[in-house]
Amino acid sequence: MLNWLLYKVGMKTGLSFLILMSALWLGAFTGHASETAPVKSGRITAQLVTSYDRAAPGDDIHIALSLRMDKHWHTYWRNAGGPGEPAEIIWTLPEVLSVGEITWPLPKIVHTGPIVNYAFEDRLLLPMTLHISEDAAVGDVLNIQAEAEYLVCYQVCLPEAATLSLSLTIGEPLEDGRWAANIKRALKNAPKPEAGFEASAQLENGKLIIDIQSNDLRDGQFKNPYFYPYVQDTIDADLPQVPKQGTQGLRLSMTPGWKLEDGLKDTIMGVIAYDKNIDGRWQRRGVVVAASVTTAVNIGTISAATTTIKGSSLGLIAAAFSAFLGGMILNLMPCVFPVLSLKILGFAKAAHEDKALIRRHGLMYTAGVLVSFLSLATILLVLKASGAAIGWGFQLQNPVMVSALALLFFVIALNLFGFFEFGGRWQNTGGDLARSKGLKGAFFTGVLAVVVATPCTAPFMAGALGYALAQPALSALLVFFALGLGFALPFLALSYMPALLKRMPKPGAWMETFKQALAFPMCVAAIWLLWVLSGVGDENGVVLTLLSALGITLAIWGLQHKSSVAKGLGVVGALLCIYFLFSLKPATANPAAQTQEAWSPERVAQLRAEGHPVFVDFTARWCVTCKVNERLVLHTQAGKALMARTDTKMLIADWTRKDDRIADELARHGRSGVPLYLVYSAGTDASPPQILPQTLTFKTLEKALKTAQKQAD
Repeated sequence: MLNWLLYKVGMKTGLSFLILMSALWLGAFTGHASETAPVKSGRITAQLVTSYDRAAPGDDIHIALSLRMDKHWHTYWRNAGGPGEPAEIIWTLPEVLSVGEITWPLPKIVHTGPIVNYAFEDRLLLPMTLHISEDAAVGDVLNIQAEAEYLVCYQVCLPEAATLSLSLTIGEPLEDGRWAANIKRALKNAPKPEAGFEASAQLENGKLIIDIQSNDLRDGQFKNPYFYPYVQDTIDADLPQVPKQGTQGLRLSMTPGWKLEDGLKDTIMGVIAYDKNIDGRWQRRGVVVAASVTTAVNIGTISAATTTIKGSSLGLIAAAFSAFLGGMILNLMPCVFPVLSLKILGFAKAAHEDKALIRRHGLMYTAGVLVSFLSLATILLVLKASGAAIGWGFQLQNPVMVSALALLFFVIALNLFGFFEFGGRWQNTGGDLARSKGLKGAFFTGVLAVVVATPCTAPFMAGALGYALAQPALSALLVFFALGLGFALPFLALSYMPALLKRMPKPGAWMETFKQALAFPMCVAAIWLLWVLSGVGDENGVVLTLLSALGITLAIWGLQHKSSVAKGLGVVGALLCIYFLFSLKPATANPAAQTQEAWSPERVAQLRAEGHPVFVDFTARWCVTCKVNERLVLHTQAGKALMARTDTKMLIADWTRKDDRIADELARHGRSGVPLYLVYSAGTDASPPQILPQTLTFKTLEKALKTAQKQAD
């Protein structure tokens, strides 16, 4: 620090003289077109670069100072935090050129003992706008000179400087690919003002309080916040900033610096930095905010305790364990029953065969389940990374997928009824697959079980999946792997317990009857999917699916006969099935909104302000768990009477079809799918809602509504 102090009080003139002599001796370091030759000033290598080699009169291009620091050394942001100085540039320019302000990247915190600085290490690129006047003449070669001065520190601080010079030709614009890309990236990543961020500042009990209202800064959406003021000594950077979470934003309490000894007079400009989950990874970002000293912002109800704000409270191990338990319980959910009946049939056939074969069946079923869950997770992560707002059960929001599943269950039912057999050419496509038929069937059963399991949400699953989809890809895949392992475990364990299987009757005539009986759950599943389709697809969806079923029946019938006419009809049937299937279109109106009041944040606030508790049902037509809860609790006479008795208003958030607003609200509450049940107390405060379990009981609902009444009182 002594070097730095000496520099500030008396060495600047002498240093400038030395720099000038060095520049004369080295020939002024004129570089090629868009960049100067690198100048090693000591611990930093400096360059001046531009985004264009040639520019036209009237153009705005970018010029930037590039600094590369030796290992461990750092230089400073526009506000150094503790002792320090930012880089300065003194320009010598032709009259037709002008340079704008530096665009500063987001700094990092550097500790030197108890001193906290806002600084940069390794590399730094400082872009500025370079304006070429309309008066510039085509063909002119303009010389740009800059004297860059900066402080570089590591244990000690050294003032350094570089004199840099480059030429810019006026003419047809010619972009420099390398530096233009680097400058664009620096500008894109630099903190800038964003819509939706409002801030205020006040002095309270010897502390500077910065309140920032933003959806980005709600609980669980971010972590590790820090406020960097533009002006040095606005705060004591050496002392910690204490965050408190509000329901609509963030409060940061910090110790004011000597610049605020006379109180707050002007807006405090600065950058709020925080970690946000972007494309499955926590990334550091910054937003420029202007904290008003005259108008307070509303960040909602503030938690009583201070917090380090680390994002979701559910850790990876807890999420994986919850997913594992949820996967096991998922076997008991109603949407999985039809497919599991196929697995039961497979065990019945193999019960008295070789133990090793039975175990292979269990392993192949497990492999099908795991591959499907991991594939589903990968699709979810890719779609979310591309900006899609999706979640658990997303495939059943697509009418083509729903119709295809209904047709698949219909075909399986036909097979179980004995209308056709997967034999002959169906089983042999290049080799003797007779032995592998059962193993392939076990794998396919695992795949199908996962596909139809997605409309159901078992206990423990919701929080785990919500956590997974907000984490990096590897963590998300681990949670989905645990979910798949839990789902497959009961049948895998059964395959390693042949003594239990031996108790089943030996194969005989009863097997054919049992097989035909299992066709009926397949029919029930197909009918249920047609009902789902009536809400997801347009008015022609069910008819087109039935026509597809007719076409696929014709195809199966024709391809089983030897005559050319029958085979031709079979091909026609298959083509008609495909045509009708892909003629399906999504519905244009919300089915729930026609008969029930639709959810919106604005309607929730309005009803609460009118003095009503609010119950929000996030549901979907294809969500089996949702429908069970509605049938047993919500839509019963007792449930309706409870709503009326407590003066609770019910809103429906129908996610039958893709709705980004509902998907965002689910994610805000740590969920990736439905059901989700929220209970808001009456009033205008911003208190968070109660989140009810996915499997509802009347007592759970009654307790939640009574709690909401007490909170309002």
